[in-house]
Amino acid sequence: MGAPSGPSRGRKRDADATRAALLEAARELFGRHGYEAVTLRDIGERAGADGSLVARYFGSKAALYRSAVAEESREVAASPEPADLASFTAYALERADLRGAPGPLVQALLSQGHAPEARVSAAEEMRARLVAPLAARLAEQGAEDPEARAEVLVSCLAGVIALRSSGLFPHLATLSPEAVGAMLESAALAQGAETVE
Repeated sequence: MGAPSGPSRGRKRDADATRAALLEAARELFGRHGYEAVTLRDIGERAGADGSLVARYFGSKAALYRSAVAEESREVAASPEPADLASFTAYALERADLRGAPGPLVQALLSQGHAPEARVSAAEEMRARLVAPLAARLAEQGAEDPEARAEVLVSCLAGVIALRSSGLFPHLATLSPEAVGAMLESAALAQGAETVE
């Protein structure tokens, strides 16, 4: 038996392409402007589709936001090992620099608005993929309260990502991603060393 052909298969491909375009547009817009400032019309225009299709493919704007955050989280999972804070920081900043914005994962963490489930999901992702591996590394180095220290370092990273493109801190914007990574790595090492002495 061959694969189905004809109009139904073409519609399926078109539907998949439209869904993917809406998700990519949402990731870009939510990552740049946050949840509240982005409308379904904005997403549709960016995707080259009707914004009302969000309801068909995702159910709601909030569900699309959660999907955008989840997609970003999957990409973070394929990044350098989070326990290598210098490399991970450089990777995260290069991504933010390329898009000129923090991205949907950081935006979700900073959001105080209408998608609290996306914020909770983003925090869980950050804990699982960044805080836990970094805390394990700090524990191996003998750091006191490694989970709290890891949360502080990851919070610093999120703040750097959020503020780097804002223009509010001109020196932060001019530092290379590797230099910022080295600074955070130095802070991690100092935290581990202070309890060993």
